[in-house]
Amino acid sequence: MGTTIRDARALRRDREWIEQIYDEYLGDLAAGHTGVFPSLTVTGQGIAELLQGWFNDERSMPFMILRDEQPAGFALVQRERTPPASSHAHYRLTEFFVRRPYRRLGVGRGAARLLLARFAGEWVIAEQSQNPGAVSFWRKVITEFTQGDYSEHQTYGEVAHRFISAGGSRSQAR
Repeated sequence: MGTTIRDARALRRDREWIEQIYDEYLGDLAAGHTGVFPSLTVTGQGIAELLQGWFNDERSMPFMILRDEQPAGFALVQRERTPPASSHAHYRLTEFFVRRPYRRLGVGRGAARLLLARFAGEWVIAEQSQNPGAVSFWRKVITEFTQGDYSEHQTYGEVAHRFISAGGSRSQAR
């Protein structure tokens, strides 16, 4: 069966699963010592309140990442407001997490390709420059997906990749 994605808004159990493993995700972010992602105790939000925005904002699209039908991670794609002069929709991958047991098995790569192929338009994917593993992963995935047709900028401690996805036409699984 392999790697698949599904809209996490469709099933209550998907939201509950994301809530259960969100601390694991925060732990991975903290392990990178980027100092950028605040603790929930600092913001005063609980995980449920934070995720409420994911599931209630019409521009947010949370996804489950599955490996052989088993939850392996999650992603959040946000559709940005499209500038009036633009002919493309604009998307930003704001969250992407694959649990440790599923890493280095092609799950992240497969899920990323499925997400990028699902939405045609202009994309931005940014990582903290202090997270070299994430930067390397996204460079490889985006280079393969776009056949090298993307731009990369480093500002404010982030590495941002910009590119256009034609949707399914560029995304045949390999």
